[in-house]
Amino acid sequence: MQTPASKTKLLNPIAENIEIAVNALKSGDVIGLPTETVYGLAGNALSDEAVAKIFLFKSRPSFDPLIVHVPETLKSCEKLHDLNLISISTMTALQIESSNRLMESFWPGPLTIIFPKHPRISDLVTSSLETVGLRSPAHPVAQEVLKRSGLPLAAPSANQFGRISPTKAEHVLAELGAHLNYCLEGGECSVGLESTICSVDSEGSVNILRPGGVSIEALQKALGARFHGLHSELGLPSIAARSPIAPGLLESHYAPRKPMYRWEGNISEIDFTKLKNRLSVLTPFILSADIRNKFLNVFSEVKFYHLAENENDSVQGAKTLFSQLRDLDKSDSEMILCTIPDFRSGLWPAIRDRLTRASKKLS
Repeated sequence: MQTPASKTKLLNPIAENIEIAVNALKSGDVIGLPTETVYGLAGNALSDEAVAKIFLFKSRPSFDPLIVHVPETLKSCEKLHDLNLISISTMTALQIESSNRLMESFWPGPLTIIFPKHPRISDLVTSSLETVGLRSPAHPVAQEVLKRSGLPLAAPSANQFGRISPTKAEHVLAELGAHLNYCLEGGECSVGLESTICSVDSEGSVNILRPGGVSIEALQKALGARFHGLHSELGLPSIAARSPIAPGLLESHYAPRKPMYRWEGNISEIDFTKLKNRLSVLTPFILSADIRNKFLNVFSEVKFYHLAENENDSVQGAKTLFSQLRDLDKSDSEMILCTIPDFRSGLWPAIRDRLTRASKKLS
């Protein structure tokens, strides 16, 4: 299967096609790879040639580090050290204990852990940082490729840098079809937004650097008093926005090409004079009839979109987010207005993070 204006072959994940993908990776090529979070642009993390292609094809700045993906069999610091992926000699016993607990609880899954890197990992991957982010994806196709290739795979989202992340193979072809020879088909991503990124300090304390597919509540349950929540320096705008210590922390990210603005107050109090006539409105839930009518009384062309049915459905909101943004980007609206969810449970903090980075504040 091939889309117009794309040279990419979309491969069903049967054994012979996975072998084609594995051989491409071993030869230094990069491929589209499904994971449970988003589709990745995968290449051999030990090959400077492959890593350079990732940065080139995405137009990604060299200062933004990549996450490295490993098979689920490597669920301990000791195993990662034995394969020369991390440097366990610089870690404390408490740091190792907390890291192992995170891997045992959440791998394979949407959790990235920051480790001291082994010299074997290229500085290109880590943007010359002394640390590397590792995760094991919970997608059978990704796991099969990792196991059969025997390679650690650098795999940022398979889209142009700073744009909406891909949650379907067709998104990969639309974004990078001019560059990629192969993309494995894995269906729609089950999580729909990127992994949670955690750091572990020498005392074994765990902080979130980027909220994502593992919730705060799940981390609290697994770690108890060792979990310290969101890193204090990573609000928006953040220090990381100027000097990223992990992927996805730039102040502008995940953005549609169409102008998108956020309203952080009560939407019923919005100043309509700042909005375009052909307007799309994205909210966490369906707006009340009263508020919809306020918009309809002012704008002749306004369309309404929502992420989930209620506050308890953050999983659906996360899965819907990037697809909704792509639909909005393709619409005939002149402007997108979004409201930011203020809920602290489930995946709402991650949704809030993505919407905030993808938009400008309406002031």
